[in-house]
Amino acid sequence: MATLNEKALRSLVGLLDDEDPRSLDLVKNHILNVGEPIIPFLEELRAKSGAEIAAKADAITRELRFMDLNDKFSALAKVIDPDLEKGVLLLARFGYPGIDTRIYSNWLDQVAAKIESDLPQKSTETVVFQRLNSYLFQALGFVGNEARYYDPDNSYLNRVIDSRRGIPVSLSVIYLLLAKRLRLPAHGVATPGHFLVSFRTGSRSCFVDAYHRGRLMDLSDIRRMLLRSGYEFRPEFLSRSTSRDIIVRMMRNLISIYEKMSCPDRAEMLSSLVEVMLTRGRPPSAK
Repeated sequence: MATLNEKALRSLVGLLDDEDPRSLDLVKNHILNVGEPIIPFLEELRAKSGAEIAAKADAITRELRFMDLNDKFSALAKVIDPDLEKGVLLLARFGYPGIDTRIYSNWLDQVAAKIESDLPQKSTETVVFQRLNSYLFQALGFVGNEARYYDPDNSYLNRVIDSRRGIPVSLSVIYLLLAKRLRLPAHGVATPGHFLVSFRTGSRSCFVDAYHRGRLMDLSDIRRMLLRSGYEFRPEFLSRSTSRDIIVRMMRNLISIYEKMSCPDRAEMLSSLVEVMLTRGRPPSAK
């Protein structure tokens, strides 16, 4: 479809008041072909129209945004090791379509820069690790959201950063993104029911429980935690989680929450994005 000017775009969305179903389908298809550039005009129409037209504009806006999100996840999934930050911020756009994700990447940059600026010269990895723990969980006050554990906002990175509350995996993601900026050897560990961060330097290793204000754990602590949750310890529970694994885990958490909230449409859309991430990530079959 040829590029339309502002007047043509406004006229096109104005045709949503047509009551003929066939004409309305044609208008909708034209709008979907235009893509994201028409969204401001749909929002303008929604703001000044009655409930019926506003609902049509809103539904098409959501469909356009999801199409764009699906395209971006498809591109991300083609990468062998998808970028964790890009993935979790794309997921944040599912819950909050209008956010400027650069704000949150900039926030992570600023926090890492603050930690680095306060470090003594030639600090060891252990000292940097200790400063990260202290600043993130003490100075900034990040902690698990025990009062509202099943709130969808706990899985959207923008809301976790804004509220400084989250669940184990989302708080661990913030930790991992900061650790990457600080060049720390940290990775995610997907123990059942409670995601952790593994930190290793030299012969020393420990695990960080971001949900409980950065509590440090060793192997015996993890065994006890798993037993309390009804799991028998398995060495594979401590395997390194890939970025793809983490992104999909956050999506599946949200799917479960939306199903419990009786929001099947949102659960179904997220399920399709999980399939995109998993299908695109599989190596081609041998011939």
